[in-house]
Parts: sequence; C-alpha cells; structure tokens
Amino acid sequence: MGLDKVGGQAVIVAGIGCRKGASADAIIAALEQVSRAHSVKIDFIATAPIKADEPGLMEAATRLGLAFVVVAQADFEDAGGRTTTQSETSLKHSGSPSLSEASALAALGTGSRLVAPRMVMGDITVALATFGDEE
Repeated sequence: MGLDKVGGQAVIVAGIGCRKGASADAIIAALEQVSRAHSVKIDFIATAPIKADEPGLMEAATRLGLAFVVVAQADFEDAGGRTTTQSETSLKHSGSPSLSEASALAALGTGSRLVAPRMVMGDITVALATFGDEE
C-alpha cells in the first residue's frame, strides 16, 4: 500500500502552528473545526522544528491517536515557497511565510498540494495538504 492512500482515501495531513503554551483542548477543537469545514479525515499532524517541543501539540496528537511529525528544517524551508499565505510574523519567527502550510506540505514531500490554506482559530493555525493529482 502506498503512502498516498489509506483505505482508498487520500492521505490528509494537518500542518499546525500555535502560540507558545496553546492548550491541547484548543488544538483539538481547531483540528475538529478544520476537518468538519473541509469534510476530511485527518490522518496525521505535522509542525515545524521551532514547535517540536510544544506540549499542547504532543498532547493533542496523543489524545486523538494521530502520529505527530516534526518536519526537517530543510524540507520546511523548501516548502515555504509553495505556501499561499504570506504572514510577515510567521516568516520572522519560523523562516516560512506560513508555518502551518509549509509544515503540511513538507510532511508529504515535493508532490504535495494544499487542500485548505491556513485557517486561524484563536492562537492556532491549521492547513491541510495531500499528495498531488492522481497519476
């Protein structure tokens, strides 16, 4: 079975950014809101190295039973050129114009595409990505 599909459905990764100290409850609520808004099931979550030790992200992934991937800095930076959102704050702090979009894209590699650009819910941003067009 390829990584591009799980049970016949496209793999969906949620890239997540958050303010320091964001709660797992708030992160779970944001993920549920994005999942409902786009009628997709999230397969795993990803973030940038700068957020690797954020306790709320780790706790949310554990409670949801989802893998939590911290993308490599080089992949994160490369994916930054494919984001649709341009945030000066994100660029200043993380090195990418959209931490959540770049994290989602980087987690699936160069053939990935955004399903949903960054959505902002309070202190949390979530973007969804999947693999590129069907081959």
